[in-house]
Amino acid sequence: MSRRTPVRALAGGAASTALVLALAACAGGPGASDAATSTGGLEGEPVRLGSILTITHPGWDNSSVQTVNEAWASYINEELGGIDGRPVVVESCDDHGDPAKTSQCLNNLVDSGVVALVNNSSLAFGANALPAMEQAGLANIGGWPVTADEYTSPHNFPTTPGATGTYPSLAVYFAATGAGKLAVAYTNTPSGQEVGVSLGELWEELGGEDYFMTEFDPTAADFTPMVSKIAAEEPDAVILAVGEGAAARMFQAARNVGLDARIGASSTPATPAVFDAAGDSVEGVLFAFAAVPADHDSEDAETYRTVLGERAPDLDLTGQTAVAASSMQYAYDLLSSIEGEITAESVLAQLRKGEPWEGFLTHPTDPANAPEGMPQISNPYALIQEYRDGALVPAPAIEDPGHLSDYIDTRGDLSWVTGNKPGS
Repeated sequence: MSRRTPVRALAGGAASTALVLALAACAGGPGASDAATSTGGLEGEPVRLGSILTITHPGWDNSSVQTVNEAWASYINEELGGIDGRPVVVESCDDHGDPAKTSQCLNNLVDSGVVALVNNSSLAFGANALPAMEQAGLANIGGWPVTADEYTSPHNFPTTPGATGTYPSLAVYFAATGAGKLAVAYTNTPSGQEVGVSLGELWEELGGEDYFMTEFDPTAADFTPMVSKIAAEEPDAVILAVGEGAAARMFQAARNVGLDARIGASSTPATPAVFDAAGDSVEGVLFAFAAVPADHDSEDAETYRTVLGERAPDLDLTGQTAVAASSMQYAYDLLSSIEGEITAESVLAQLRKGEPWEGFLTHPTDPANAPEGMPQISNPYALIQEYRDGALVPAPAIEDPGHLSDYIDTRGDLSWVTGNKPGS
């Protein structure tokens, strides 16, 4: 996971040029950003990228992804140069999690001439605008997949399993550490329901003894009734598929009702704001991260800390921001490897070559090793961290994974866990 040089190529691809990314407005689009990064003095016709994000929403806030887009753009512009002197513009658009707005965002981005999307993280995009993206011949690079369609679309190329894809890693961890009964709480949305159903199927495959699932409204004023329902089932482990907005109150509800089970969540709610609000109730909770922690001892993490520390000093470094930085770096590596004109067609063609990527802050990717049920997830691995004494630390080791050993890949001091066993 070391970062050897500022410029890294895709396997088999040239990286003699550098990518410039400048954050600009999504002209005329709903919730468009009006910020812009420095182009580092670069001139020429911009290479345009788009980023559709759910920012204004009661249960989801991707404003930090927009900030990373801008900060990483400045880093690449000012320190790595450009593609033949051309800056690249990343136009970020807030869709509010609304189907109509996400479609309008996409239409505006297409009209502006983007050659690809990057860092998409939207509650509404997969179910509403993804087909239009495909019809327009565009690809999405990296990002945070939410819906089932984003895990299977031949135009979507995420480098991490996203929140939905990290929940299976938690299930494997719980199964490998002795849990017999698993309970899952998911949002009352199609994507949330898919999480509940798919985890139930996985739990059976893993040899789990019993399974319980229930849904919740992230805007609810009180989560005590829902958590009490879970506690009555007496599970050994619980996965809370909750976003940042509702997480603190849900952790507090679990503590208040005396839920006696190990609790896990994705890295989405693993933020300082949630930890501060939740207080002691978050102690011992496990979180599945798609990228290494910001304080990890590696060249990648050092670059990550330096870039965002200098260009976004007020930004909390979380699992979400790490994935966003990784996606930006993947976009840089991918676009800089294209020989000839950079167009929507050439970007999609380069992605479809299926070249492995050594990763940035993440487990390496290999499209040939994607899980059968998630064919676009070339990296299904996550790290399991525990919140203990005010800090995130590696979760207790799996002493004897038994028949689940194939789901674990240990690299150096990190044990990556996948709940979607890669194909052979």
